[in-house]
Amino acid sequence: MGKSKPFQPSIQLRYASFILLLLSYWSWAFAQVTPQSLEDYFRQAAEMEKKEDFAGAEKLYQEAAQSYPHQPEVLKRLGIIYQTELKFQDSIDTFQRVLPGAPQYPEVNFYLGLSYFGTNRYEQAIEAFNKELEANPKYRRARYFSAQAYRSLNRNSEALQQYEILLRQDPHDKKALYQLIRFLKSTTLQAIDQLAELDQNSEYILVLRAESHTEEEKYAEAIEEYKTVLSKDPSFPGIHFALGELYYNKVDYQSAERELRLALKEDPNHPKANYYLADILFKSDQITEAIPLLEIVVPADPTFMKGYYLLGKCYAAQGKLGDAVKLLEKAAELEPDDKNVHYQLAQIYTKLKQPAKSREQMQIFEKLYAQEREQKAKRLEQFHKHMERTHN
Repeated sequence: MGKSKPFQPSIQLRYASFILLLLSYWSWAFAQVTPQSLEDYFRQAAEMEKKEDFAGAEKLYQEAAQSYPHQPEVLKRLGIIYQTELKFQDSIDTFQRVLPGAPQYPEVNFYLGLSYFGTNRYEQAIEAFNKELEANPKYRRARYFSAQAYRSLNRNSEALQQYEILLRQDPHDKKALYQLIRFLKSTTLQAIDQLAELDQNSEYILVLRAESHTEEEKYAEAIEEYKTVLSKDPSFPGIHFALGELYYNKVDYQSAERELRLALKEDPNHPKANYYLADILFKSDQITEAIPLLEIVVPADPTFMKGYYLLGKCYAAQGKLGDAVKLLEKAAELEPDDKNVHYQLAQIYTKLKQPAKSREQMQIFEKLYAQEREQKAKRLEQFHKHMERTHN
C-alpha cells in the first residue's frame, strides 16, 4: 500500500470556517457596541433580587445607569438596592441624582427620606417625606414613616396628626392603629413619670394607681386608693362614681348605692351612675324608682344598649308592653347577638298575642344560646387539653 497523504482541508472548507469566524466576531463586536434593552436589565436584576443576589442586581443597575444615563427609573432602582444593602449614603447620593431633573419622580423622595431615617437624620427625612406627600397626599408609607420621624424628634403633636390622618383615610389600618396606641401609651407613661416627680403621693397619682388596679380587677386595692384620695381631697371629681362602680362590680350593692347617689349629686345626668343605681333598684323590685333614672340614661347615651334593655324590662313589669317592645327592639338593633334581649321580646310578643313574632324571637334566642353553649364547650375542651399537656 502506498503512503497516505496528511489530511488537508479543501479551499471551500477553509473559506467556510473563515466566514463563521468572521460572523462570530461581528456578533461579539455588535454586542459590545449595542447595549441590551432597559427591560432586559430590569428583568435580569429582578431575577437576582428574588434570589437575594443584591450584589449582582447592583452591578446590573450600575451597567444600566451607564448605558441609559438619562433614565431616572434606573437610578431609583439602584438607590433602592443600595438601601436594601444598608448602603445608605450611596442610596442618598443616587436618589439625589434623580431629583434635579425630576423633582417629584414617583417614590424617589420617599426612599430618600427612608435612607435619611436609616441614618438618624430625622429632619431631612421629614423634609423628603413631605415632598413625596405634596405630590401624592395618599402615599401612606410616607405619612407612616413621617410620624415615626416626628416621634424620634419628640415632636409628638405632629406625629399624632400623621396617625390621625392615616386612620381617617383608613380606619381599619391595624399597623397605624397599633403605632398610635404605642405612641399614646408611651406619652401617657412619660406624663405619669413627670407627675410623680412633682409629687409621688399626690391625689392624681393615687387616682392613676386606683385606675390601674381597677383594670387588673384588683378591686380591694383600688377602693383603698380612692378612699385615700377622698381623705386628702373630699371634693376630688369623679371619685364617688369610681367607688360606686367598683362596689357594683363586687356586688356590694349597699355600698354602691351610697356612692352612686353621691356621684349623682355631682352630676345628675351621668349615664353610668344612673344605670348602675337603676339596676340595683330594679333588682330589689323598686321599679318605680328605677324608671326615672333610666329615662335619663337612654337620651344621655343613645348607643348604650343596656339602658334600653333595662328600661324595656321595667315598662314590661308595669304592663306598658308597647313601650317595652320599642325599647327592646332598639336594644336588639344595637346588639343583635344578645340572647337575653330576644328572649324578653319573645315573652312580650306572647303577651301581646303575636305568636309569629314570638316564635321568630325565640328561634333567634335558641340559636344564640346553642352557639354560646358550643363556644363554652370548646373553651372547656381546650382547657382540659391544656391541663393534660401541663401534667404530662
